[in-house]
Amino acid sequence: TSPIRRYADLIVHRGLIAALGLGPGGLTQDEEARLEDVAVLISGTERRAMSAERDTVDRLISAYLAERIDDRFDARISGVTKSGLFVQLPQYGADGFIPVSTLGGDYYIYDETARSLFGERSGKGYQLADRVEVRLVEVAPMAGAMRFEMLTDPKPLPGSSRS
Repeated sequence: TSPIRRYADLIVHRGLIAALGLGPGGLTQDEEARLEDVAVLISGTERRAMSAERDTVDRLISAYLAERIDDRFDARISGVTKSGLFVQLPQYGADGFIPVSTLGGDYYIYDETARSLFGERSGKGYQLADRVEVRLVEVAPMAGAMRFEMLTDPKPLPGSSRS
C-alpha cells in the first residue's frame, strides 16, 4: 500500500475510533472540521503520484525500445483521434502514436461514433481495438514518446458504403 493510501486509511480509522467512542486516538473536532480539505489534498497528491508513475514507466519503456528503431511489432489500436491512431504493444506495455498524415494512400476521415479513421475514397480504415503490425520510427525517451508507422493495410469497415 502506498504511503498516500495509508494516510487516508489512518484518517478513516481515527474517524471510526471517534465515531464509535472506542477511546483515545480518534479525530478531534478540529480535524473532523477539516476532513473535506484533507480529502481534497490526499486526492490531488494521489493523482500527481499516479501521473509521475505513468511518466516514469513511459520513459523507461521508451529508453528500452530506443535500440529497436525500425523493428516491427504486433500492436493493438488503443485510441483513435482525428490526428491519428494510438497503439499499444502488449508484449512491452508500450504506447505510441501513428499520425494520420503518415497513413498514406487515401484521405482519412475521423468517425467519432465508430471510433475509426476511414479512407474517403476506399471506405477502408482502422478502428479501435484492431490488431495491426507497426514499425518503430522514432523514440523520445525523455518525453516517454514513441512514433510508429502502420504496416497493416486498411480493412473494410462495417457500415462503410464503399467497402
